[in-house]
Amino acid sequence: MRIGQLGKGFVFALVIAVSAVAARAQSQGKMQPGAAAKVQTAAEFYQEYLVAFDKAKKIEDILPYMAAENRKQAEATPKADRDKMFGLLKIMGHHDVKVLKEEHAADGKTILTVAGVDSDKAKSTGKVTIVKEGGAWKIGEESWSSKS
Repeated sequence: MRIGQLGKGFVFALVIAVSAVAARAQSQGKMQPGAAAKVQTAAEFYQEYLVAFDKAKKIEDILPYMAAENRKQAEATPKADRDKMFGLLKIMGHHDVKVLKEEHAADGKTILTVAGVDSDKAKSTGKVTIVKEGGAWKIGEESWSSKS
């Protein structure tokens, strides 16, 4: 399969989730009955996303986690290309992802510095932009680089 055959949806997917961030993230604990609701941090949201990505069978399973602009691009991609794109994301995904740092920008975005292991078992670091839309966290941009 050649990248050119995937169309522009493939490029979108690599920008969004090259991390394919499919982490084998640690599952989060459940809230106890009667406990006060805790505000979710961007890092907690990202860990939740990683668990969802790991379980996802198709890109539609993770659309609720995507920022509106990214979701719109994904939904505009022809279904066959979306399926191929998602398959590549799963293959290229990162595992054992940990959030190292959470920085809050003046524009309301949160930048997470993350580390994990890529599909070639190389240590990787990344930056993930988390945005608030309608009061909920969403995945904006994500980029990774592997150490040689």
